[in-house]
Amino acid sequence: MDIRELISLDDVMEELGLGPNGGLIYCMEHLEDNLDDWLNEELDNYLDDDYLVFDCPGQIELFSHVPVLRNFVEHLKRKNFNVCAVYLLDSQFITDVTKYVSGCMASLSAMVQLEVPHINILSKMDLVTNKRDVENYLDPEPHHLLSELNERMAPRFKKLNKSLIELVDEYSMVSFIPLDLRKESSIQYVLAQIDNCIQYGEDADVKIRDFDPDGDGDNE
Repeated sequence: MDIRELISLDDVMEELGLGPNGGLIYCMEHLEDNLDDWLNEELDNYLDDDYLVFDCPGQIELFSHVPVLRNFVEHLKRKNFNVCAVYLLDSQFITDVTKYVSGCMASLSAMVQLEVPHINILSKMDLVTNKRDVENYLDPEPHHLLSELNERMAPRFKKLNKSLIELVDEYSMVSFIPLDLRKESSIQYVLAQIDNCIQYGEDADVKIRDFDPDGDGDNE
């Protein structure tokens, strides 16, 4: 399905004289007004066990200032969808602790707003030249983050730094899954984490041949 069949950002910007961010919010609010009509008609084209991926805009305003995406998610849940939010952070953005914490705060705003199972992914790992710099932030120790943050910030920010790191740690935000599109195992691992969050496939009928109580079968 394509939201541009319902409304186009280019048309909104041209006709209403809005900028990209204002125009995008207008488009998303228009989508919100048409959840029961246009979106329901689109969803009716899929089966109950279909696996849908919604590619959402990346503007943080949609997660922090307006309830559009939250209402979108709630609508899907009312339609009996199991929903999981997958937050992608560009791995090339993670070059020091200040940018890492900034990325965590942006992800946290989405987590608090949407209130659904949430997975954080470091994307574009295949484009990173020095992977060791990124790997240091995959699952860092909070006290190491705080120490590094204090070294980079003025002394007057120590209390703020401590509060930020405690917040990141409390919400288990210091855990990112790296995604390297060149490696099938990396893609499979990310998909497995998402499947686990939405319990995908758990309603499927158990195949008898998958379990051999006598141990005489060929399956292992």
